[in-house]
Amino acid sequence: MKETLNLWLSKSARLPGVLACGLRYPDKACFTQTWSSNYKAEALENALRCAADTFHVLQLNRFVSQWTRWVYENAFLYCARRTDGICLALVTTKDPLAFDQHQIEQLLAEFRSLSVQLEGSS
Repeated sequence: MKETLNLWLSKSARLPGVLACGLRYPDKACFTQTWSSNYKAEALENALRCAADTFHVLQLNRFVSQWTRWVYENAFLYCARRTDGICLALVTTKDPLAFDQHQIEQLLAEFRSLSVQLEGSS
């Protein structure tokens, strides 16, 4: 259920160094949260759309990836995609003292393993 995943993300993503986060569902609906004025919801939704497209293209070309990290000038963008097509994005600071990369990777793994099903999914 979308509400369950949205609530999970709201609670789980409040980690040191996380500036914004979001989910994109297969029906293109998005849920985003931001804790930095530098990251607007619209920009995060666009990043989620691009991430979903990237995972799809990688899969079509048999380049299977559980999660990715894009490196930007002032931030990292971590993304993961579940087998049901739901994508997660986390924007973190690049300051290695401000966040724990291992915590971020654990959150990505937890997201991929959650046993939440969407309405209408079997």
